[in-house]
Amino acid sequence: MFVNCLSAEEASLQLKIELPDALVASADTLLRWLKEADEKQLRKAFNSTIRKMLKGYRKQHCVMAIDFHDIMYYGDKDDTNVRGTKRKAGTNYCHQFATLEIVCGNCRLTLAVRKLSMDDDSKAEVIKDLIREARKHARISVLLLDRAFCNVPCIRALKRSRTRFVTPVPKDKKVKKAIKENENKLPTIRPYTMGKPKNQETFNIVMIRGKQKDPKKTRPVHCFATNIQANKAEYIAELYRKRWSIETGYKSKKKFRAKTTTKNNTIRTLYFFIECLLYNAWYNTRNLVSTTIETFKKLTEKEVITTIAGSKATDT
Repeated sequence: MFVNCLSAEEASLQLKIELPDALVASADTLLRWLKEADEKQLRKAFNSTIRKMLKGYRKQHCVMAIDFHDIMYYGDKDDTNVRGTKRKAGTNYCHQFATLEIVCGNCRLTLAVRKLSMDDDSKAEVIKDLIREARKHARISVLLLDRAFCNVPCIRALKRSRTRFVTPVPKDKKVKKAIKENENKLPTIRPYTMGKPKNQETFNIVMIRGKQKDPKKTRPVHCFATNIQANKAEYIAELYRKRWSIETGYKSKKKFRAKTTTKNNTIRTLYFFIECLLYNAWYNTRNLVSTTIETFKKLTEKEVITTIAGSKATDT
């Protein structure tokens, strides 16, 4: 299903054709068993597998990023397991997953996943849950987030978890005023307080000019929120560029996505877990042997193990 991006029905029919003498489960049988699965046990199994995949990274300090992954949805809009999102492919609804991933070096892997429902409005809680899970597998040197996380509750959650972070700052009136006041001092790093009295958080705001896109317009000013004590704004801006790796990883994950129309939240979560694990398996293999996703899909389990073992022996 996942290797060929098929539905359970398509995969069952294909296997019955290719293996006429084998006992192949029907799609109904598979889905009936999956519906009886316990989501907590599935999450435990997922985390255990991630721990084995990342055995060599436990003591490494890695740059990581958090992002949302939307799987577009066309069914019942009142389903509590779906969320509203930016319109795409003819719909404003999706099954949404938040992931925390390593985005540096040769270990761009998924560490933690959280399925969001209609009632999951607190991005701060999402941050805390993902950080807690990710720290079981590796150490977070810096966490990169998009501008949706730049608000008082999220900044507070990041600071309380003692996590160094970088996130773009939305340009509201207060930020635009700060840019104007420091226009002749760019690039610069200044203390900045966000929020209303009795509900505020202070951090460093980094202001730096971007590249010239239109010769007729002035160069745009990019602003970042961070708690990193840095002397150069260029360092923070360059560090944030690493976050785009999570977007590339998302496109690669989609190549391991099985089709389904089920409304069952447990099955949806399991499918995304498997999608992430197969992506991690490919990336781990790719680090040892140069291989595309298409080539990796054609390998049997035995061939993957033999290829990796042979590569390690050669490296030694």
